[in-house]
Amino acid sequence: MQIRDLFMILFAFLFFQSSGQESLITIEQAVESAYNRNTELQQMRAQLRQKENQWRTETGVSAPEISYFKEGISSGPGDAFDEQRITISQEFDFPLTTSYRLKGLSQEVEAVALLVKARENEIKAEVKSKYVEVLYAQYLQRSRQNQVKLAEELYKAVYTRFEMGMGNGIDLANAELRLEQAKNDLDQTEWVLHQARYGLFYAMGLPVEDQKYSIQFSDTLRATDIEVSQILTLSVQESQPAFLASQHELEASDFYIKEAKSNILPDIRLNLYTQDYGTGYDFKGFEVGLKIPVWYPFDQKGKINMAQAKQEEIRWKQQEIRLNTKKQIEYAWHNYSVSQSIIKRYNTTMKEKAEHLRSLSLRAYQLGEVDLLNLLNAQQTYLMSEERYLLALRDYYLQLVTLEKYLDRELVY
Repeated sequence: MQIRDLFMILFAFLFFQSSGQESLITIEQAVESAYNRNTELQQMRAQLRQKENQWRTETGVSAPEISYFKEGISSGPGDAFDEQRITISQEFDFPLTTSYRLKGLSQEVEAVALLVKARENEIKAEVKSKYVEVLYAQYLQRSRQNQVKLAEELYKAVYTRFEMGMGNGIDLANAELRLEQAKNDLDQTEWVLHQARYGLFYAMGLPVEDQKYSIQFSDTLRATDIEVSQILTLSVQESQPAFLASQHELEASDFYIKEAKSNILPDIRLNLYTQDYGTGYDFKGFEVGLKIPVWYPFDQKGKINMAQAKQEEIRWKQQEIRLNTKKQIEYAWHNYSVSQSIIKRYNTTMKEKAEHLRSLSLRAYQLGEVDLLNLLNAQQTYLMSEERYLLALRDYYLQLVTLEKYLDRELVY
């Protein structure tokens, strides 16, 4: 074999190996894809950048105005005048008012940043949940494949007894129907798997051209085996980004109330000018003006009332966040605990006993020691215990994903 042929074989091997690696999407890659492609998150990040720069437009200092003034112009020949001057005018809010406004904006920036963090946590939980659904669909498909094998095994046993004259047509028809139903259940899992896959792709923001059937997923997930303390879990309610964001919004509203009240203080206008009385710009002058809020009871009083109403709205929003967080944590905690118990019980006792009962019943039926009903009950017990185990395993991971959102810890990876 020539060196060129060896090189081509090696290149093909490396190509197919790298292609296989590229088609595998891990749970971490799925989350990272969602962070980079989620449209709502990108909008929120853009809104944060806007809010971070908003203070530059809210300094209370308007653009300076340059004006030229000339009076006492003679109507006769020449360019006689009494006075001309060049003026620079500057208006700015009372410094205390500006200070309150900028502090309020600073708190709003912190609030938006925390809302971005809260949305990132939600996206991570959503993507991980979709990933769990995909793995559950894969395991369910394998379980249904096993169910078809058991149904075929049952049909063969019934058919054998029927051929030997030990069975009847009713049992054979029953076995045939159960085999066809098992095949229907297996076909149904194909749709369940595709639905889960495309749900994950959508959550990831994966482009349509990249949504290929060749994409593979990690066959198993790992989870931190922890006993989450219920008291500890509930104690983190007020450290959630959404709740902390409402705290900053509340502080911002307090500053805006102070800003509205401080508007009773006059805004300031400053004019600096240089004067020419016909001999050149030899004189200078300045002028200070105060804008008196004569209409304070109508104008600023309305702003104060609006700011106070906004603060009340935020307080109710905060209460809603607290109650909703408690509900979600309680639900996830109890479901996690129940699912964990079911999984342990299945792995320690039920799995082995159900399999043993099924094999014994099949053997006893083949020997004529039990009827078809007993065999069907044994198989049904075996299949139901496996199905409940898969559902418990799915719920176990889903609730861990929910809890990690509130505990700010990686529990599923």
